[in-house]
Amino acid sequence: MGDRRKILGVVLGLCLAAGGATLVERHRAERAPYAAGPVLSESDGRIREIVIHYVAEAAPIVEQAYRQFLGQLASDVAVHVVCPDRRAFDDLVARVGPVPCRLLPVAVGHEITCWSRDRWLAFEPAGPGQPVALLSPGSEEGAELWPLRAGDSRVADDLAHAFGGSVLSQRSDLYFDGGDFLADDRTVFVAPGVVRRNLQLAVQSEAELVALLERTLRRRIVLLREAPDHHVAMFMMTAGDGAVLVGDPSLAKGLLREGEAPAEPSPGRADGSAGASPSRDGFGRGLCPTGGGADFSEATQRLFDAVAEQCRAAGYRVTRIPTVPGCDARTYLTYLNVVIDQRDGHRIVYLPVYNAVPRLNEAAAAVWRSLGYEVQPVDCSAVYSHFGTLGCLVNVLRRG
Repeated sequence: MGDRRKILGVVLGLCLAAGGATLVERHRAERAPYAAGPVLSESDGRIREIVIHYVAEAAPIVEQAYRQFLGQLASDVAVHVVCPDRRAFDDLVARVGPVPCRLLPVAVGHEITCWSRDRWLAFEPAGPGQPVALLSPGSEEGAELWPLRAGDSRVADDLAHAFGGSVLSQRSDLYFDGGDFLADDRTVFVAPGVVRRNLQLAVQSEAELVALLERTLRRRIVLLREAPDHHVAMFMMTAGDGAVLVGDPSLAKGLLREGEAPAEPSPGRADGSAGASPSRDGFGRGLCPTGGGADFSEATQRLFDAVAEQCRAAGYRVTRIPTVPGCDARTYLTYLNVVIDQRDGHRIVYLPVYNAVPRLNEAAAAVWRSLGYEVQPVDCSAVYSHFGTLGCLVNVLRRG
C-alpha cells in the first residue's frame, strides 16, 4: 500500500510539474509581443518617428543636446515628447527654438526621467498599416523607491493610450533595460547583465533565455559573455551591412590630454540619473588607480577586445573607435551611443561629442566617415556625466 502511494505521489507530482510547465509556456505566449515583425534595427531604415522624454528639472542636462539634435533632423521626422504636462512641453519648445522636425506633446500626467531609450523595445509592424508593438521589461529597476522610475515604467502604456490602435504595449516576463540589447537587421547583441538578472528567476538556463529571446525578438541572439558592465551601445554599435564599431580605450589614450578624463559620480539629480560633479572644464582629474578619471587598465582593455572578438566570431567586420571608460565603470566618453538614420541609401550618424576633447571628437568622426557615414555632431558635454549620451535620450519608434 505504501509503495502504491509513493508511485501515485510521483505520478501526481509529474503531472503537476507538466501542468505547471504548460501554464508557464501559456503565460509566456500570452505575454509575448502582439503580432509584429522583428525588433527594430538600430542601424537600418529611414527614421520616421522617435520618442524623447523631457522634464524641466533636466533642462541643464539635455537642453544643448536636444537643440542640436532636433535642429538637424529631417522635416518628415515626428518627435513625440513625453512630458509630465503641457507646461513642460512648452518649456522644451521655447528652449530648443525653431526646428525642422515636428514636435508633438505626449503629456502623461506623472513623473518621469529624461531617459527614453531604456523604457521599451519597438518592433517592426507585421505588415503595411499594422501597429507598432512595444515591449517593456518585467519591472523598472528601482521603481519601488524611486517615483520617477516608477513613472518611466508606465510610458509604453502611455504611448499606446495616446496613439490608440497604432501602438500596442506589452510587458515581458524578463528583466532588462532597453539598452541591454543592440540590434541590426539580422542579430541582437545582448549585454551580460541580462543573464545575471534573469537566470534562476525568469529562466532556468542560458539556453532557455536564448530560445525565449529568439522567439520574442525574432532575430539571431548573440549573448556577450565577456563585455564591460554597461549598456551595449556604450561600447559597441552596429553600422549596417555586416559591420560593427567597437570601442578601444588604447586608441583614446594617446588623444586624451593629461588631466582630461570622465567626471567622478555624485549623488542623484532631479532628472532621475545618478549624476556627476564635473570640474570647471567639464572633466574630472586624475587617472586610475589613484582616483576618478579614465580607466586605461589592461583588464578593461581586455573586455573591449573580447567584445571585438565575439563580434568577429559572429561573422561581423569590426572597426575600432576611440572610447574613454571611466574608473567608476559607468561614466564614458563614447562615440558609439549614437542615433543612425538611413535615407535613400545614404547613412547619417548623429554623433555625441564633448567640448573639452576636440582631438577625440575628430578622431571618432573620422572613423564613422571611413564607413561612409555623414557625421552630424551633437554636443553631449552636459549629458555624459550622468552615465549616458545621445542614444540614451532617444528611442526610435518607427523606421521606414
